[in-house]
Amino acid sequence: MQAARPFDQYRKIFKSQNNQSKELLKYVFEKSDGISLWIIGLSVGGITLFANNVANIQKTISSNYLKPILLLLAISVTSGIVYRVLFLYFFILLKKIQTQIDISFSNESFMDTESLLNGNETFEELIKAVKDNCGDLSYLLNIYNTVDENVRSTLYNSVTSHYLETVEFAKKDTDLVLEFIADTYSKFTGYSKKKYLKEFNRNNVGKQYKLAQYSTAIFYFIYILTFFTALFLFVYSV
Repeated sequence: MQAARPFDQYRKIFKSQNNQSKELLKYVFEKSDGISLWIIGLSVGGITLFANNVANIQKTISSNYLKPILLLLAISVTSGIVYRVLFLYFFILLKKIQTQIDISFSNESFMDTESLLNGNETFEELIKAVKDNCGDLSYLLNIYNTVDENVRSTLYNSVTSHYLETVEFAKKDTDLVLEFIADTYSKFTGYSKKKYLKEFNRNNVGKQYKLAQYSTAIFYFIYILTFFTALFLFVYSV
């Protein structure tokens, strides 16, 4: 039995890890959402308690401490809500990215929609490069090696032209299937087809991911830190 290529082995391993990451992401999202609800609930409860018993609380806690505590709790609630919205967006975005990673790690062969040729390939390299688009043309190698230079040039240019034609076809076919998918989604959701096409052709997912990741982390630390700061300030003021 022939051993698998390292490329195929690693692709299979990382595809499996990507599937496991989906389950971990779902678990983390659910737990994080539960914790954020709990902390936001405590902050809202603290604000309500202070608001309903201001006179009695001021006898115990100086206004120099009470106002900062209420402000910190208000910041915690606000940033916590923003964090939950951002984390939901981040979760949806990450699910899309993981789907794209699954497609990239798939063993399925896809026709090239952009030419991979640089023009300096040997005929053997050309045959390997165009395999996904033109099929196995290795039988032409024997012919190529037995003919004169003029026929070789004609054969080389013919394979190259055929490959470039299939690339152009793949581009049009991709556009066609995206049009069909966008049209189908628009019929059932009510959104315009242009909106879906714009989403399909968007190439800034990486930037969106980084921005969502940093924004979510910032608001997470803000609402956590302000909550615990208010908690310890309350304990210190009593």
